[in-house]
Amino acid sequence: MATISLRHDRQENNTNQQREVITEEIHGLIRVHRDGRVERPPIVPSVSCAVASERGVTPRDVMINKETNLWARIYVPISCHTKVPLLVYFHGGGFCVGSAAWSCYHEFLTNLASKANCVIFSVDYHLAPENRLPMAYDDGFNALMWVKREALNGSSVQKWWLSHCNLSSLFLAGDSAGANIAYNVATRMGSTTSSTPLSLKGVVLIQPFFGGEERTSSEKHSLQPPNSALTLSVSFLNWGVLQKGIRVRELLERE
Repeated sequence: MATISLRHDRQENNTNQQREVITEEIHGLIRVHRDGRVERPPIVPSVSCAVASERGVTPRDVMINKETNLWARIYVPISCHTKVPLLVYFHGGGFCVGSAAWSCYHEFLTNLASKANCVIFSVDYHLAPENRLPMAYDDGFNALMWVKREALNGSSVQKWWLSHCNLSSLFLAGDSAGANIAYNVATRMGSTTSSTPLSLKGVVLIQPFFGGEERTSSEKHSLQPPNSALTLSVSFLNWGVLQKGIRVRELLERE
């Protein structure tokens, strides 16, 4: 994640000769305006699925729901001649930034699909604060149910990747906020009457981003560089923009 610093107070800027009020900001990462607009500087470039790969992997984008613009990027190893596990991945970014098209995830998942010999389904879920939780959880679960429906219907459109998947060997994974989503989607799958032909075999949580009403000892005493994205104050701000009406100042005062 990019090097960022935190500002707690409202900022007033003159843009196009109009006075704007910023309610929350992690400098260099996200800026939330009082009128509801959200700015996200391009801290990581997005790349097309058409970017050439030397890893022997075919990446393509698929639309899951046109109405909500929910989509995913799929990575299939070219050398895949038998059915292999399906890994559903959720990117990180504190629920507020990030994309399945970010170059860092495109490169990472291309390499992972090649080395682990699995099909990877990377979900581009909706971001907060425009879409607050549990929207990201809903997106993750709905993406899985879409895979289930396409498989049961024998979709010819999705055959290019589904035909390579062993759906009885499903794994969920993610980093940071994405790990949080993977955990919650797995929990929801467990309470679903039937997910057949999907069978969840495991969940991989990479540096999961969780938070509670009370701070843990590591949260209170862990030292991070002043501009780190992992400070307690930045975590507070992330949770603040996820919950409507909660300001980071209020969260800090609870301590």
